[in-house]
Amino acid sequence: MIKVFYLMIPFLMINACKTQTPTITNSNQSKTEQLKQNSSCPNEGDCTVIVHQNSKLTVSDDGTGALYPQIQKGDNLVVEYTFMIDGPEGTVDGNYSETVHFEIPSNMKSLKKQSAALAEVNLLFGKHCFCPGEAGYYPITDGKLTVENKGETLTFDLSFQQGKTSQKLSHITQTVKLK
Repeated sequence: MIKVFYLMIPFLMINACKTQTPTITNSNQSKTEQLKQNSSCPNEGDCTVIVHQNSKLTVSDDGTGALYPQIQKGDNLVVEYTFMIDGPEGTVDGNYSETVHFEIPSNMKSLKKQSAALAEVNLLFGKHCFCPGEAGYYPITDGKLTVENKGETLTFDLSFQQGKTSQKLSHITQTVKLK
């Protein structure tokens, strides 16, 4: 009996050291449904859009000068548009993606912003890849954004250039169903 106990000790130690995986729940209502086929999505990848309701977008600095978005509880809508290309099978860091984030007032019916006024909606472009010196987030100050909120649907049209790194996305037209 004692021998069995000594044999079980390593198994008990391994099980006791197991890292607990926390459950992350997002209380924001972020469920959206794409209504129109996205013709502005580049052919080589897939595009998705999430509208985070009851949220706000904060653009933060990591202390080294690199920017990153934070979506927090708030009173606005935060749009997160993602273009993704899966890397070759068997590669760990072969995926490529670009994201666009912006924030609009939830009660806004129509919005038009251009050039420097794009900073008012925290328009941010992100490039995510194994591409040293190019990956990261960049504020967009050269472009035009038009948004129409009809209560049940949100339509946006964005044309932009950010000029600090190469990009595959430069024009997005999308309609999504809210709620």
